[in-house]
Amino acid sequence: MKSLGQARRPEQLWLLAGALLLLALLTSAVAKVIAVHRNAASRLEQIEPRHARIAGLLQSSEPLAQAGQAIEANLTEFAYPADGEAGQTGNLTLQRVRDAASARGLRVASSQVAAPREDKGFERIGLSLRVEGDWEQMQALLAELARQRPAIYSQTVQINALGGAMPGRRLEVAGQFELYVLKERRP
Repeated sequence: MKSLGQARRPEQLWLLAGALLLLALLTSAVAKVIAVHRNAASRLEQIEPRHARIAGLLQSSEPLAQAGQAIEANLTEFAYPADGEAGQTGNLTLQRVRDAASARGLRVASSQVAAPREDKGFERIGLSLRVEGDWEQMQALLAELARQRPAIYSQTVQINALGGAMPGRRLEVAGQFELYVLKERRP
């Protein structure tokens, strides 16, 4: 029997070194697999709530689409669409206001469209006009402007009496309107 202190043969040493090397490689591979598994599990824990939210959104896609359509329809009540030029939109709107005033027997003394400017994601197109005529007709014009769609907003409205009020005579007024309309901005 050989004692522990005796030298081993070179083949045995090579086999032992090979076995130790294989054991080290196997241990390293197992450690790597465990690390990848832990990393994947951690990522799944992070992704799972997001996935649940997305799945919920996908399940409620029809109500979301309907809400989006309702918002678009509501937006058309208050702002012009992005297509077309802002100047052209302003001119068309000003012509609608002029036509509404003329249909009520009012005289449009002056009118002008201002250059558009950015206003909270919209283009704000200013309209300025001076209208003269009968007080009752001016009230009818103001009511008509409030019903217009897309909406015509008023910044300032000044109405002054012309020539003073006389008994038995209709009140003549002049109105200075500073109006504006909103137009969606192009993306």
